[in-house]
Amino acid sequence: MAKTALDRAERLFSAGRYAQAVTLLEPQVPVYRESQRFYYVLGASCLRTGDVSGAFAYLKRAEQLLPGNADVALALSALQVRRGETEKAVEGYLRVLEERPRDRLARRALSLIRREGSPERLAALVESGRIARIYPGGFRIMRLALPSAALALVLAAAWLLLPLAVPAARRLLAGPPMRPGVAAVVLSSSERSAPVTTGGGFRFVLTEDQALSGFEKAKAYFQAYRDNAALVEINRLLGSNASQAVKDKARTLKAFVGAPDFRTVRDAPSFAELGKDPMLYDGCSVSWKGMAANVRAEGRSLAFDFLVGYDRMKQLEGIIPARMAGAEVPVDRPLEILALIRSADGSPRLDAVAIHELLQER
Repeated sequence: MAKTALDRAERLFSAGRYAQAVTLLEPQVPVYRESQRFYYVLGASCLRTGDVSGAFAYLKRAEQLLPGNADVALALSALQVRRGETEKAVEGYLRVLEERPRDRLARRALSLIRREGSPERLAALVESGRIARIYPGGFRIMRLALPSAALALVLAAAWLLLPLAVPAARRLLAGPPMRPGVAAVVLSSSERSAPVTTGGGFRFVLTEDQALSGFEKAKAYFQAYRDNAALVEINRLLGSNASQAVKDKARTLKAFVGAPDFRTVRDAPSFAELGKDPMLYDGCSVSWKGMAANVRAEGRSLAFDFLVGYDRMKQLEGIIPARMAGAEVPVDRPLEILALIRSADGSPRLDAVAIHELLQER
């Protein structure tokens, strides 16, 4: 019997050929969109190759499809260690040890956090590559698709007998609430059979697999509350040779973009990235540091130039026009701005949502 793409990817993962596994699996997202095992292998492979954003999206999807799986928890916890979120990682590893008390990877990771859990030491681990010691590897086939009545009874008993452990595990597993409306936006079989068009001029020319994959990635990013990453996928589809049906469904997904918040901005582009392709980041939120200059009243709003990266008056990354309604804009002071990028016409500008004045270093 011919092996599936997922079977081949598992063999590549087991052989340490992680980049090849990613290359093989990413175009298959539409095919395996409900497979926990697929998202685990793809997420763990992304983690091994250093694609942190991709690893998070795919592993969170695996977790959503089968909450509580220890292998997925190990991979997510390793990702949290890499990102400096050690408290969350410790909760994850302790949950794994409740299910598998002798798990060597969880114990090794906890030991590493105790020894080298400071931000400086973690950064050094990432830079040196030694962080990979706590990554999933030497692939063990997951039993995601093999439910067991006995296992269910054991888990139910543990749930009843360990009430003190439940609150922390529940908080870890719950995360942000799912967005059921996102899952409801699907492409019909006819729309999937012809996802791209031919002829005409487009900013991006996509293959059928790339168009379908981009649509599914946007949905996965929204479910992981990575709205900026989802918007990039949507904007790429809207500027591509994707069919009108795919574009219409992509526009529907845009309605799920949440309000920006200083605490939750993720996947924000840098000023340099924005300059390369402004239209790709239209609608994305950013949290940038800098200073305001040339503040002036325009109607009921204040318009100004934001000097990106100039909060310490040492290095100017660039200047971008901005607008703020209903608040003062401090001048010649270090600021942090929360704003939405508006660049549908190709000329980027910022619609400021909030501005924080930063403490000046003495």
